[in-house]
Amino acid sequence: MRTLILAGPENDDQRAVSRALKLAFSERGDSCLIVGALALLGQHAPISQTRAMNESALLTPRAFAFLSAGSAFLRVNKRKSLVYEINARYAEHLSTLIHEGEFDAILCLHRYPAEAVSFLRKTMTFSARCCYLSCDYACVPFLEETRLDHYFTAHIRLTGAYEKRGMQGKAIIPSGVPVPADWFTAEEKADARALLNLPQSVPCYLIPFAEDPEAAVCAMLAHMNGDEGRICVLDPDGAPPKSPFVARFSSDVRVIVLSDEESLSLYLSACDVIISAPSGTISTCAAVCGKPLVHLPSATPWQAQTAQFFFSREMSLAGADYDEAAILALSLAKDEARKEAMCGFQQSEAIPNAAQRVVGFLHDGRLSPPCDIA
Repeated sequence: MRTLILAGPENDDQRAVSRALKLAFSERGDSCLIVGALALLGQHAPISQTRAMNESALLTPRAFAFLSAGSAFLRVNKRKSLVYEINARYAEHLSTLIHEGEFDAILCLHRYPAEAVSFLRKTMTFSARCCYLSCDYACVPFLEETRLDHYFTAHIRLTGAYEKRGMQGKAIIPSGVPVPADWFTAEEKADARALLNLPQSVPCYLIPFAEDPEAAVCAMLAHMNGDEGRICVLDPDGAPPKSPFVARFSSDVRVIVLSDEESLSLYLSACDVIISAPSGTISTCAAVCGKPLVHLPSATPWQAQTAQFFFSREMSLAGADYDEAAILALSLAKDEARKEAMCGFQQSEAIPNAAQRVVGFLHDGRLSPPCDIA
C-alpha cells in the first residue's frame, strides 16, 4: 500500500502523528509520503503566500471552501485575494502529486487538506481512499462539508458529536490518536531516573509542551519549597546550549532542559506528573503510560476541547492559568490516592495502538481492538 499523508500547519502534534503512522505503515511493508501544507505551495513560494497560508488559510474555517464557488479562477488569472491565490497554487500542486503518485490512500491530518482533497474529487478522477484523521479530542466544525470516505476520530465517545454535525455514522472510525512507539519504554521509574541521573526521593515533573514554556517553569519554581522536586522541560526551539531558554535556567539545579525529544521516553517513565498544554498526542501518551496529567491553559479551540474531554472523565486536572496549574501539579504529586484514581480512569479510556488500528483498517476494512504497545 502506498499512502499520502497531508499535514496542515507545522506543529508538534501533526509531526508526532505523521511519524507514528509512518512507523506503522513500515511495519506492514507499506510506503508513505508525508507532505506539509507549505511544501505544496511549491519551491520559492513568495513570502506573502507562505505568511497567508500560516496566518490565514490554515486558521480560517472553510478557507479552502472558497474554491467550491467555482474553478474558473484556476483557469484565468483573476485571483481576488491571497487566500484564493494560495488555494489555487496548493490545488494545482496537489492534483499533480495525486495524479503522478498513484496512491492507494490519502490521509488528511487537518481540515484544510481535507477540503482540498474534497474539491479535487469533483474535478479529477482518482481511486485512492480519502480519509481525515483527527489529532485532537475535538469535533472540527465544517468537516461535515468535506467529501471523504472515512473520518478517524480520537475516541468512540466523540462519535455522537460528529453525528450531530451531520456526519454519517458508518464513516466515523474511532481509531484513537496515533502516538510514536518510541515515546514509550519498558524501563521502570527508578531505573529511568538512575539512567537520567535524577534523584529518587523527590517528585519529578515533565513539561513536554507549553505555549509559554518559560512561564510554565517559572510558575512551578515560584510555588516549590526549596529543593523539593525536579522540572524537566523540553526546549521549545531545540536550541543549542547557549540559547536564552537554556541560559535562563542553567544555574538552577531543579530545572533540566531537554533537547528536542532527547530521551523523552525515559523522562516520561521517570516523571511523577506531566504538565502540558492539551496536545492530543501528549495527552494520549499520558493516558497510555498511566501518568498523572495537568493541562495548561490554551488559546487553541481544539486543545481546549481536548482538555475538557480529559477533565470531564477525571483523566486530568486543568489550570485556568499557569500558577493554578503549578499548584495543582505540586499537590497531585503528593496525593497517591488521587494519582492512582486518575491513572485508573486513563487506562480504561486509553487506545495505545491507534496507528496500527488506522493502518489495519485501511488494509482490512475493519478496526482491530485496542491493545498494549509491544
